[in-house]
Amino acid sequence: MAVLETIRVKFGIVITVLIAVALLSFIIDPSTLQSVSSSMSSKYDVGNIDGKAISYTDFQAEVDKFTTINEISTGSSAKNEEQQTAIRNAAWQSLIDQYLFIKNAKKAGLNVGEEEMIAMMSGEMDSPVFTQNPTFFDESGMFSKQRLLEFVDYISTDETGRLKMFWDYLQTTAVNQEYYAKYMSLFTQSNFVNS
Repeated sequence: MAVLETIRVKFGIVITVLIAVALLSFIIDPSTLQSVSSSMSSKYDVGNIDGKAISYTDFQAEVDKFTTINEISTGSSAKNEEQQTAIRNAAWQSLIDQYLFIKNAKKAGLNVGEEEMIAMMSGEMDSPVFTQNPTFFDESGMFSKQRLLEFVDYISTDETGRLKMFWDYLQTTAVNQEYYAKYMSLFTQSNFVNS
């Protein structure tokens, strides 16, 4: 009896955990355990950006987002192989921008402020994302601030959320392009020819 008492006192927590695991193994479906372990596994990663593993589900979410953006931009849901490749490339570039480029541009001291974003949207500062987007053209085929403002007002009435996604994409793209422009300017202005 003394031996059982000693085992119960010293190994009580271990025995409790073992019993709990045994009970859970009867309750939880093995396929659920397999899906949880596979989601944590690196064999479902599609790539690696700056040390961060990109899982298939994250990449597919970006592809789905860019597929929707393409449908809104073109007005067609039909896609050939070339368009699908372009969508996948745009999704991957978006992840590169998100996890590598913007982070490093900010480390270099570059920033795109809210005032710049407002200037880009209002047309004071030319951003091709807005000024060359057919969504914001008037009847003569020129950029129209009025069309842009109408689009922004219409976003709140869209219950599907597709226009909000498209607007967020446009804003992110404009900011990213501004970061790229500033980054390139940093290099071109720091380049000089030694006599």
